[in-house]
Amino acid sequence: MSEKRRDSKGRVLRNGESQRSDGKYMFRYTDGTGERHTVYSWKLVSTDKLKEGQRDSQALRDMEKRILKDLDDSIKTRDAEHTTVDDLFDQLIYG
Repeated sequence: MSEKRRDSKGRVLRNGESQRSDGKYMFRYTDGTGERHTVYSWKLVSTDKLKEGQRDSQALRDMEKRILKDLDDSIKTRDAEHTTVDDLFDQLIYG
């Protein structure tokens, strides 16, 4: 039986998750068009503490949950962060 992948704190990592040598966590996923994307965070879960000098950001598992929900709902996550009302109007009117 194969060994489960774990982070430096002994927590089991899910599919797509990994921890870099500098301690930062990353999640890789493929969007609906087949493009691969990667998101990074210093925290795996929201209760993790940051070391001095690390920027506070959303926890990786929170980002992962939002991304997977968006993929299920056929929302382009990366585009949705930069979509304006004009863009939505153009999509509605011009298809």
